[in-house]
Amino acid sequence: MKAGRLAESWKLETLEDAYSHVEPTRFLVDGLLPTPSLAIIYGGPGSLKSMLLADMAMCIASGKRWLEPLPNSDGSPVTFSCNQAKVLWVDFDNGRRRTRERIGAIGRGHELPADTTFRYVSMPTPWLDASDNSIIVELAKLIQANKFELIVIDNLGLITGDVEENSGGMATVMGHLRWLSEECEAAVVIVHHQRKSNGGADGGIRKGETLRGHSTIEASLDLALLIERHNRDDHIAIMATKVRDYQQYDLFGAHWTYEHYEETKMLWSGRFYGRAAYTGEEAVNVAIRAIIKQELRIKSYSGKDLVDRVRDSMAAKPGGKAPGINKVRGLIREMVDNGELLEDGSTKDKKYRLT
Repeated sequence: MKAGRLAESWKLETLEDAYSHVEPTRFLVDGLLPTPSLAIIYGGPGSLKSMLLADMAMCIASGKRWLEPLPNSDGSPVTFSCNQAKVLWVDFDNGRRRTRERIGAIGRGHELPADTTFRYVSMPTPWLDASDNSIIVELAKLIQANKFELIVIDNLGLITGDVEENSGGMATVMGHLRWLSEECEAAVVIVHHQRKSNGGADGGIRKGETLRGHSTIEASLDLALLIERHNRDDHIAIMATKVRDYQQYDLFGAHWTYEHYEETKMLWSGRFYGRAAYTGEEAVNVAIRAIIKQELRIKSYSGKDLVDRVRDSMAAKPGGKAPGINKVRGLIREMVDNGELLEDGSTKDKKYRLT
């Protein structure tokens, strides 16, 4: 029997290949965004997700540090070093005028020269249909010819062709985008939306499940970042809800600063700075949740033992104070409700472990 067509096109590797030297992962944003990879940034309307992503992309294009500390700010914000790379931004959502205004504002905010290796296109034709493999192949040729290493597409809902977002057909769409990242050895980052109903403690579901659309969307990703913004505040929180490999950052914060053209509402310049994700009581709760996870990475504990270990750990920190028993119990219950922890055993003898 002939080997067939696949034998001519599929390259089968051996264990010797697996044992051979593998180059270290290249990160465009250290500890956060590797190449190749497929990622989504999502959030509700007005969450500044596209602006934050443009800010990150501009720092990658210029090799600048991303989310430098906000001047005169309190706390120790998370900041990221970036490895310089060529960037392609493809807009199908905001239109040419708004895209040009925003890209120009972010560039001015970082004081970048006009020849920075950032390229963008808005409302191009032919339109990108990620369910059609032939146009994905053509996009790969464009990316490789220009040596782009970061490709941003805004947004997922507009590039799925005839595939309905909540259908299993999204596996094909996401598979094509995954192939694009691998073929081009690039990070492909897609802007997407959050479900209208809120997750977390209020909704009783895991934060990652607030990503809109079919479950195959999240399953296909190396990284998903949820952007949360309250009451049109200039301060946002960024939460990693899906990380395929080692997760270095669970949560970090950013602060949006901007200027308008004189006597107009048009953006002249804008950029994000890093700042603590939460302050005050929220910061205490975040710290408690982190210790709960830290303890449960070692072994499972009964409710009483877990509460005691968390309180002892908080008290042992410099200037630390043991939180109230009911506070810790309440946060454990929230984490169970959010799907972050699992309960095992009877009502009287429950043990807790990480999901």
